[in-house]
Amino acid sequence: MKRSEFYLKAKTLLLGVVMIAASLSLTNCGGGGGGGKEDGPITPDPKPSVSTACELNTFQFKAVSNPSITVDASATIATIQNRNLVLITVPVGTDLTKLVATFGVSNKATVKIGGVAAVSGSTAANYTKDVEIAVTAEDGSHRKLYFALVREGDATADAEVYAIMKKYNIPGIGVATTKGEKPAYEAGYGYSNLDSSPWTRTTPTTLFRLASVSKFQCALCIMTLYEEGKLSPDDYVFAPAGANGTGSPEGILQSMYPGTHAAGVDKITVHELLTHTSGWKYSLTNDNDPIFTSDSRFAGKSLKARVEYMLGVSPGAKTYSYYNLGYCVLGQIVEKVSGESYEDYLRKVEAKAGVTDVWMGKSDKGGRRANECVYYAQYGSSAYGNDMNVVAACGAVINSPVGLMKLVCAMDYGTVVPDILQKETLDKVYKNYTSSNPGGYGYGWRIGHNTLKTWASFHGGNINGTATIIVRGNNGVHGVLLCNSRNADVNFDTAIYLALDAVMQRVNLLY
Repeated sequence: MKRSEFYLKAKTLLLGVVMIAASLSLTNCGGGGGGGKEDGPITPDPKPSVSTACELNTFQFKAVSNPSITVDASATIATIQNRNLVLITVPVGTDLTKLVATFGVSNKATVKIGGVAAVSGSTAANYTKDVEIAVTAEDGSHRKLYFALVREGDATADAEVYAIMKKYNIPGIGVATTKGEKPAYEAGYGYSNLDSSPWTRTTPTTLFRLASVSKFQCALCIMTLYEEGKLSPDDYVFAPAGANGTGSPEGILQSMYPGTHAAGVDKITVHELLTHTSGWKYSLTNDNDPIFTSDSRFAGKSLKARVEYMLGVSPGAKTYSYYNLGYCVLGQIVEKVSGESYEDYLRKVEAKAGVTDVWMGKSDKGGRRANECVYYAQYGSSAYGNDMNVVAACGAVINSPVGLMKLVCAMDYGTVVPDILQKETLDKVYKNYTSSNPGGYGYGWRIGHNTLKTWASFHGGNINGTATIIVRGNNGVHGVLLCNSRNADVNFDTAIYLALDAVMQRVNLLY
């Protein structure tokens, strides 16, 4: 073949290859078919979705990352009163200034602890104060704030309280216990005040409204007056002189409530008010206990006016029926016999036990004491809807967990702390005069418990924004648990009773 022919054939072959390649290129771009017409614009591949999730799922202080602790500490993460809280207990003696957290968050979310970018298992932070934890989603625009509350204590005991806070939306709880009349486990959990800036942490000396836990303190005042020889549980309350037979004495409050009373009223005694056996019955339907009621007849009425109303209602059979108004009347008896305000005499009595920070609560938030809780009602109700001047001795006392334990130790038959009542008087206080459920009723105390067998006496209390339980144990362990909110769940009271009992069992084991 001639060289010229070779070059011609090679040129022709190369041109064919180029045309085929061009055709393939057009086909791969969506063109080239249908007589050379294009199908339309090129559609780009969709971008991968970006996560908006920003949850803190787990939070721990692991021993492997923290030389000052020997056991892992895991947090309870809870939304309480619309705040996201990280509640965690570390062993006593932990160095809170440089703890390394191990945490789990939403996929591809980032974390800042105290404003500093944090890596799980390696970044240390100072937890001596509340610490803000910010979790930011992958998209960069969604963020959720959490607040870590780290305390030193017993994680097993504290877990019982954290569970109550989380399930029942309780922002602050105070707990105190004693064993052998000596302080044992004392703790404050969560916040006593979410209205302040910064929020105020709860402590064992924070003041709480006590609701019906006030009643045993009213009974203590009555029995102190009894020991002073100024009254007797058998005294009549409202009777005119001679009303109960020739020579029968005038009732303690007869001058305050003169005139004719309904049949049976003049026979009511101090003892019957103490034990809820006056014959007046509490009724949700008839509002026969006009202290906590929405009945318009009592709106804006003073305590005296409400008592006057009840003096026109004949009491029934002398059987047990829990009756708040009776303890309000007992508070009036304290004032009449002592010649002092109820608050002043109460403080004088409790000072014998070393309790000086005890007061009568105020109706409005603005009247609360500096170290007193703010109360948080639930379900749209008001925590400040009750007139504390009316509630008075039946439920308006404010005291702290520590103060209440001092008081119980001073009236428990013990020998380490001197009792402020004589044994014979305490026998009257703790005698079971009734049959009620659970347990019976003495003077301001429920006596025994059907299932919690280490409880010698106890009392619970509740009003909007407040839930309380105090226990005098028969095994030398006493305890109190106070909440600055109340949940309407039917299981709530049982839950706080069981939580306090679990803490007391832990105290009995460890102290």
